[in-house]
Amino acid sequence: MILSQPDLKLAWKKKLIRFSPDITEDQIGLSSIDLRLGYIVTHLKKSNSVIKPAAKGFDPTLLVQNVDLRGKNPRGKPIPFRLSPGRLMLAFTLERIEVPDSLAANVQGKSSLARAGAAVHITAPHIHPGFRGNITLEMYNHGPWQLEFVPAQDLVCQVIFYQITRKVAKEMIEKHGTFVDQRTPFPPRKVPVAHRKKF
Repeated sequence: MILSQPDLKLAWKKKLIRFSPDITEDQIGLSSIDLRLGYIVTHLKKSNSVIKPAAKGFDPTLLVQNVDLRGKNPRGKPIPFRLSPGRLMLAFTLERIEVPDSLAANVQGKSSLARAGAAVHITAPHIHPGFRGNITLEMYNHGPWQLEFVPAQDLVCQVIFYQITRKVAKEMIEKHGTFVDQRTPFPPRKVPVAHRKKF
């Protein structure tokens, strides 16, 4: 069951769904909540090596470059985020989100951006119950134009919340929460507790 606007507003006002910095009521749509582009973006460096991102404990630290777009340019304006045609970059949402154990969520792009060629996520929209952190956006420009977005201002994605059939136990959330409290858009892959070797 997807939460509609009245239930989203109620969950937000009761702090069942939390955001930091907090959202405003006009970010709540008919059945989703719009989120803004954050300041942290990640470039993927070119490499001649074969990359195995599905490997347990995969650490991309040396393969990426994180950039903080806080501050102003020489003209005193915000530093923009630019996405060239055919380019993949990762970015955080401005808002850190906390999903309760009774809900799951899904991050989707916005139609207005898709019409300009911007994909906000590639194949990873699902957000598990108990997730805490900024949402990573896998942004790709399918169109012919160079696209520009302003961090902390432009609404770039929407989050849809689902009521799940039964609450998930906190120990299960901690056991399987691979990207909970992530600090960068492409952090080292945390090995789930269930897969850790015992000595």
